[in-house]
Amino acid sequence: MRYPSLTIYTDKLPTDVGGCTNGPVVRIRTKYRNDAGIHAHEYEHVWQWWMGVLIGVLAALALIYLPAPANRSEWWPLALIAGGALPPLAYLFPRYRLWAEARAYRIQLRHYPDDRSRLFAGFIASRYRLNISVEEAITALRN
Repeated sequence: MRYPSLTIYTDKLPTDVGGCTNGPVVRIRTKYRNDAGIHAHEYEHVWQWWMGVLIGVLAALALIYLPAPANRSEWWPLALIAGGALPPLAYLFPRYRLWAEARAYRIQLRHYPDDRSRLFAGFIASRYRLNISVEEAITALRN
């Protein structure tokens, strides 16, 4: 399932990057325009971002509607903004970053007839500042 997003096809990405997601904006290298796997990978990151927004919406609703001291209801816009910032901030934590990337690559794997687990594990181990081995990345992909 696709979530609201904007996909831009561009070659203005680092040379070793096929796609990149920032919030609901997906950028994919033009040569991968028809690669369903990389689209699925990036849309998974869009889903992760929208889940952060949902957390922000729920927190905002709680601030508005739950009984509280009078001034607390004024903070709901901050809760909403924080929800959109939650996934990028969570990327500061290697455990979340590994979970998010392993999940996205696991989804991407489903779109190819051959097994690219070792290739994607190499990407996970080397491109995301995780300080893990390829074998540890393969384990993350399989869990």
